[in-house]
Amino acid sequence: MDKNQPFFDPYNFNMQNTAPQPSSIDPAMDQLSNPMMYYEQQYMYYRYLTQVLEYRIRLKELENLNNNNKTN
Repeated sequence: MDKNQPFFDPYNFNMQNTAPQPSSIDPAMDQLSNPMMYYEQQYMYYRYLTQVLEYRIRLKELENLNNNNKTN
């Protein structure tokens, strides 16, 4: 997820709901008006983070197992 991406709050009802302009600079920003797109992005980012953490945990476990086998 891009760190420069502005936070989209679907529960902020004070935001003005403007229709996307055809001359928009960033077409990805037009899609953020759809809350489902926002939740899908967040879910995919969550899945990516959990996979990375699981990989690192398993890598540490393997390193510990190898270190224990070398000392025995």
